Amino acid sequence: MKNQKQPIDYQLDYMEHLFYRIKHKKTESYVIHRIWDKLDDTRIRFVVQQRVELPHGKYALADLYLPQIGVFVEINEPFHISQKKEDDYRNENIVKLTQNDQFIIHCGNSTKDGEWLNLAEIHQQTDQCVAFIKERINQTNDLKPWNMSKWLTVEYHKQKGFFKADDNDQLRTIDDICAVFDTKPKYRGFQRVGATPVPNKENIEIWYPNINNRSGWINELSADHNTFTEYNQDDAKRQTHVNACIKDNMQRITFFRYKDELGMEFYKFIGVFSLDIDETQKQGRCIWRRISKKYKL
Repeated sequence: MKNQKQPIDYQLDYMEHLFYRIKHKKTESYVIHRIWDKLDDTRIRFVVQQRVELPHGKYALADLYLPQIGVFVEINEPFHISQKKEDDYRNENIVKLTQNDQFIIHCGNSTKDGEWLNLAEIHQQTDQCVAFIKERINQTNDLKPWNMSKWLTVEYHKQKGFFKADDNDQLRTIDDICAVFDTKPKYRGFQRVGATPVPNKENIEIWYPNINNRSGWINELSADHNTFTEYNQDDAKRQTHVNACIKDNMQRITFFRYKDELGMEFYKFIGVFSLDIDETQKQGRCIWRRISKKYKL
């Protein structure tokens, strides 16, 4: 079994992914870099390309969103002058529908279509934007710092004493999940087993399913996260697994592997699941029902 490397600090990893995502948007990337550097406040989470639903089935992608303080930032290049009507409609709806504020940085000359402002003029607007953000931070009495580097640690969850789906509890690796329970993943040779028993607990195990599996395994999670369907595409393997699960009749503390909007992978706690034996026998595949959205360590 290979030793797991300590993952990079989450917030550093997040910001690297964020800037990589907008690397092709050179002006937008430059301005957001400057806002991040000048603000110098790691409590504040940056979100780029935030989707906002507009009327009539349309949507907009906001350049920068600061969810903790309700601020959108738009960075308009010179070509935006030619689509001012569309931009005004979009911006008015973003503010109206989200009840958030918006700060617009214009990189083009408002009187000359297609002409860029100089760097000093763009910097001046960027500095004004940073001052606006700082003022909003100071006005937010119940600001909850963005501290995912802490929230993703084994120590944080052990101290918290429970997992709760509504708290968006998550960890970055299977080894970290198991460490919270003072155990390690089970291996058969070099292959990791799909679930790990909880020490000193009968009929309960830790499960970390992935939608995209190898060896023919399929995991389907319902939209409301209340039902997991698990099966193998091979008939013989599927039936063997169904029989084993019915016989063991385990409950599963479930951490679902997913990728966020930046492509970063996590294991999110979604609840404790129990096998629906009747439906499993009926369908010939394992049907897991969520019985709790919380698990106390």
